[in-house]
Amino acid sequence: MEKADDLIDRCNRLIGEGMDFPMIWNSYLKGHRLVLGPPIQSYRNDQPVLRVPLFYRQTLIFMASEAQFAIE
Repeated sequence: MEKADDLIDRCNRLIGEGMDFPMIWNSYLKGHRLVLGPPIQSYRNDQPVLRVPLFYRQTLIFMASEAQFAIE
């Protein structure tokens, strides 16, 4: 069973391969079994981020300024 850490690793690899968030959302995250809903625009440390709700009360965060994913 894939875990949230595996999800982050895969998303960050896709970023490294040149994909942007919309491409990753449509091709990988949108139908993923850990994802509960669509991305929500928010702020973290005064920087815009996209938050994707996950199972187990976790949130996948995409920080555009750093071009990386993380879990909260």
